[in-house]
Amino acid sequence: MSATSPPLPSIQPIATTTPRHNGLREFALAFFRTFGAQITERTSDSTAWVDLSEELSTHFGKPGLHLVFQNGDLPDGADLVVYGSRLFDQMMDFLDFRGGATLLQLPRRHQGADQLLRAIQPRNAAVMGLKLEEQQRQLFVFNWHITYRSDDKREELFTVVLDGEGKRIGLADGNGAGDEAGPKLQDWLTDGDPIAVENGKQSAHLPPMTHLNRLAENARKYALYHADVHCVAYEAEILPRLHKVLSRLTSYYEQQIGEVYDSHDPQGDKRRVLESDLQRKIAEEIENHRLRVQARLLSYAIVQTPLAVANITLSAGTQSVAVQVARDLYTGAMTHPLCHVCGDAVSSLVVDGANHVLCENCTRRCAECQDVLCDRCGLYECPTCDQQLCEKCSRYCWSCGQRACTAHSDRCPICADDVCHACQELCAECGTRQCRTHLRIDGVTGLLICRQCAVACPHCHQESSHVETCSASGQRFCTSCIVACARCHRLVGPPFATVDPADGLSYCSDCLTACASCGQMVGSYNQYHCQECNTACCGHCALRCQECAVLLCAEHGVRCQGCEAILCQKHAIRCEIGGEALCPACDNVCPGCGYSHCGDHTANCSLCLQPYCGACVGEEGLCETCREFPVSYREVVMADEPIAADSRIANLMYKHRWISHNNQHYSIYLGVNAWGNQVLVVAQGDVVHHVRRGVFFRDLLEIE
Repeated sequence: MSATSPPLPSIQPIATTTPRHNGLREFALAFFRTFGAQITERTSDSTAWVDLSEELSTHFGKPGLHLVFQNGDLPDGADLVVYGSRLFDQMMDFLDFRGGATLLQLPRRHQGADQLLRAIQPRNAAVMGLKLEEQQRQLFVFNWHITYRSDDKREELFTVVLDGEGKRIGLADGNGAGDEAGPKLQDWLTDGDPIAVENGKQSAHLPPMTHLNRLAENARKYALYHADVHCVAYEAEILPRLHKVLSRLTSYYEQQIGEVYDSHDPQGDKRRVLESDLQRKIAEEIENHRLRVQARLLSYAIVQTPLAVANITLSAGTQSVAVQVARDLYTGAMTHPLCHVCGDAVSSLVVDGANHVLCENCTRRCAECQDVLCDRCGLYECPTCDQQLCEKCSRYCWSCGQRACTAHSDRCPICADDVCHACQELCAECGTRQCRTHLRIDGVTGLLICRQCAVACPHCHQESSHVETCSASGQRFCTSCIVACARCHRLVGPPFATVDPADGLSYCSDCLTACASCGQMVGSYNQYHCQECNTACCGHCALRCQECAVLLCAEHGVRCQGCEAILCQKHAIRCEIGGEALCPACDNVCPGCGYSHCGDHTANCSLCLQPYCGACVGEEGLCETCREFPVSYREVVMADEPIAADSRIANLMYKHRWISHNNQHYSIYLGVNAWGNQVLVVAQGDVVHHVRRGVFFRDLLEIE
C-alpha cells in the first residue's frame, strides 16, 4: 500500500438521483484531473478534450482523447464514455493497479479547550477531575464497484464510510445515509493531506489487517443492501424487454409451425423440432435477461481527523462517574455523553444513584427517599399504590417477584415470607392477612378464609366457617348441608334426617312414624288416606291420580298400560279388545268402529295405511272402509271437495274420475284416468294425509 497515493476520484459516488451520463461525466473528468491530464470542456455539445499525461498516454495508447458522454452520431475519432464502453473499462483497469488505498490526515481548523469546558452542565454533581488530550479518530472509506449484468450492463461506484467500531457515518453528498449537516467526501479529499512516509515507516498507526477485513465485510453488507434496492427498479425495466423478445420469438415459431402442412409432416417430426427449438430459445433469452449483481471492493481510504478529548470526573456525594466529551477539530462538531435511558446526546446532565448519566427528561426520584434514579435500573413500581421506589425503600415480594413499598408489604404468618398486599388477602372470618395461596374458598359464601377458620363438612367435604352442630351425632356440618326437622325444628345432619317424599320435608329420627301399609318410616303419616277405602298411607305408598289428583292406595290405583300413569277407576279407559287400562293420552279411538283400544291391539290397513283396532282389520289386511271399496261408493266432483285447494290434488283433479267413501274419521278418494291409472288419496277434513299411485282394484273400470 502506498501511503502517498493521491486520493481516488472513485471515492465520490455516482448519485442515483441525477441523470446517468451526468454522474459518469463528473467521474470521468475527476479521473483525468487526478492523474495530471489537461481538460478543455465544451459547453455547446457537452464534450471534452483531454491532453493525457505520459503515464495515461502509455495506458490508453494515444496522447489525447475526445470524450463524448452520450450515444448517438459520434464525431470522427471520438471516444465514447458510457457504462460498459471500452474507454470506461480501460479507466477501471487503470484504477485496479493504482490508488487501492489512501491514507489522509485532515487539518486542524478549530480550538477545543474552551468549548470542551463548557460542553456539559452537571445538575447534581461537581467536577472533581479534568484531563485534556488530543487524539486521532480514524474513519474508513470503502469504494465498491457494483456491476449489474443482464441483457445490458450497468455499473455503479458506491461509497460506505465507517468509524472504527463499524458504525456507518452518514454523508451529506450521497448514499442516502446522512443529512445536509453531515461530512462531505469532496471536502475530505480537498482538505486532506497524504501522510508522509519517513525511512520506510508511516508516521500514523494503522489498524491490524484483521480489523480492516471485519470493517470491509461490514461495509459490503451496506453495499449489497444498496444493490438489492436498485435491483427492484432494474428488474422492472428488464421485464418489458424480455416480454417483447419472447413475444417476437413465439409469434415467429407459431407462424413456422402453422406453415407445416400435414402432408409434408405426417408424423409431426418437423413440428416437434420447431417446438423444441422454441423452448430452447425461450430458456436462453430468460437466462440472458436474468439480472446478475457483482460487488467488488475497488479501493479504500483511511481518513484521520484530529480530536480534542476531555475526560471529566463528576462527583455526586459518595458517588462518582467518568464522562468524556470530544470535539472534532476539523469540523468543530461536539460529541456529548449519551443518556443511559433514551440514548440522546446530553449537555445538561444528571448523575443517578447507579452512576448513570441521564438527561433531565429521563430523571426520576424515589417517592420515599427522593434519590435520583432512572427508569431502567433504579425504580420499582409498587403493585398496590403505584409509587416509584428505589431498592432500599422497597421490599421484595416472594410471591410475584415485584417490589412493594413498606406500607403495602407484610410478613405472611404462615410461610413467614415478605409478600405484597396485591398477593395477600384478608380472611373473611377472622381478618388475618396472609398469602392468597394459603386461603381456602368458603363452600357456603364463596369468600376466602384461612385454614384456622375452615372446617371440613363431613357430608359435602367442602371447607367453610359457617357450620352448625348436629343434635343427633354432635358433628359439625356446613349450613348448606345441615337441615332443621320440620316437626321439632332441631338441627340434624343429612345422614340423620329422612325426607318424606309426600311433602319433601326433612324429619329427624325421633319424629318418624312407620306406615301401616308399607312399613316405611315417614314424618307425615297421618296426612294421607285413600279416596276409595279411606285406608291410611304414606308418601311412599300413596298414589295420586293423574287426572283428578285424588289419593289412592296401592289396591285402588290403576296404571296406564301405555305410559304407566296412575289413574283412578273413574278416569281409567279400558281397551275394548283386551280390557287394558289406558289414560286419555294413550287412548286410541278406532276410525272404523269408534271403540277405544290399546297399542297392542292396533293394526294398520294395507291400502289406506291408517291405524285401526285389530277387530276392524280383517285377515286380508284391509280395514272395513277399504273392504267396501269399490262396492259401496259415491261418485264425487273433486273440485267441490274440501281438499281441492291442496297443490297435489290440483294437478290430478281434472285428469281422473273420482269416487269416495267415508268412515268416522277419514275420507278415502279413488281416482282413475283414461289409461286405467289409479290414485288413492286419504284425507281428514281438508288435510291430505298421503297420496298413493298404482292399481288397487282390477274391476274399477267396470264400474259405471
